[in-house]
Amino acid sequence: MMMPAMLLHWDSLRGPPLRVREAHKGDFGHVFVLGGGPGMGGALALACSAAYRAGAGLVTAIGHPGAAIYLATQLPEATWRDWPASFADCLSATAILAVGPGLGQGLAPHNLLQEIGSMAQPQVWDADALNILARLGPALLRSDAPRIFTPHPGEAGRLLGISAAAVQADRESALEQLLARYGGIWVLKGQGTLVGDAARRRRCDLGNPGMATGGSGDVLTGLLAGLLAIGMAPWEAAQLGVCLHARAGDLAAARLGEESMLAGDILRALPDVLQELPRHG
Repeated sequence: MMMPAMLLHWDSLRGPPLRVREAHKGDFGHVFVLGGGPGMGGALALACSAAYRAGAGLVTAIGHPGAAIYLATQLPEATWRDWPASFADCLSATAILAVGPGLGQGLAPHNLLQEIGSMAQPQVWDADALNILARLGPALLRSDAPRIFTPHPGEAGRLLGISAAAVQADRESALEQLLARYGGIWVLKGQGTLVGDAARRRRCDLGNPGMATGGSGDVLTGLLAGLLAIGMAPWEAAQLGVCLHARAGDLAAARLGEESMLAGDILRALPDVLQELPRHG
């Protein structure tokens, strides 16, 4: 039986907890963003920037060596690691993984995803990570790690073996099928973004067509990972992250017009949007 999605109301959301004065960067988690294949370093930079804007204490990009220049010029606050043959030794037990922005679908990404599928750390999967998952199937997810998946309709279609048009024709049914096949928490992006887990369904009606631009999804991926890093539970992070992202898109559209928006404009609006929400200690 299909579970109806309840509407998420912006006015009912609460922002991240207030920071205590004695806080240090180690209190706010370490996000590792894996992506940045050849020519795709911008996606990695956007995701890393969004993780920092969400409040993460430390962010490390893991990418193809040719993509390092993007981080050096756009986000000097982030640290860098080249794609290794294995990177489990550089992760703490409390690390948060964001996987997919600009990753590519070659042999190296496939091997890295095989390793990540066995890791226990909380994870956000997007972009080419989802395309590789579609190719390799649910068996890739060998651990019970908390995971948030963020497909657009085309990626959702590949994961289900149907067309993007079929996904759009019945988005709630597509969400149900994704949950049944892969488990975890799913964010089905698009008009009326849907968020679901095994027991709950939500819909966010914020956002606008100006957000249909390259890099917008990378900002969401980093934002979700950053919220996980500061200690939010995956379900709460998924709901809040989706609405923050959409509300930031609406603020950017009001300032610039939908046609002129860039993903970076959504990123730059995030601090203002976070300040709109009530905070708690």
